[in-house]
Amino acid sequence: MKHAENSIQNVVDENQTRVHAGVTLLFMGAYLFSANELFIYILIYDYLVRVYMTPLMSPIYLISTILVKLFNLKERLSEGYAKEFASHVGLSMLFAVLIADLLNETTAALLLTVFLALWKIVEVAKDYCFACKFYELLKSKNIELESL
Repeated sequence: MKHAENSIQNVVDENQTRVHAGVTLLFMGAYLFSANELFIYILIYDYLVRVYMTPLMSPIYLISTILVKLFNLKERLSEGYAKEFASHVGLSMLFAVLIADLLNETTAALLLTVFLALWKIVEVAKDYCFACKFYELLKSKNIELESL
């Protein structure tokens, strides 16, 4: 598995990931209010290139990096594998939203989006990442994830 640029070093900036979650939340809100799947395509593209290629091709990563610098937020480094796992979970959920939307299962697509948006709200407001905590739980039980 190809790791994102920062996870090779095994560290991420918590402030940057929170701002990224906030910008992601805006795109989810735009989808919820417009029902335009273009916003889901943008999010999927963003997650795919950030996780599997380079964050430098991710529009939301670039926006969030600019915002972190603009707001002069101090760097808060932490272990990166939990955030990478969380990105895989988010990407999987976004694919589920897209599939539901394409199958005209609008209610399912909207419910999945609301569920993911609630996770992002908690991450932005409380600095709490549910998927990261799940990763840590798996790790504490000696469950090793080989590949995602």
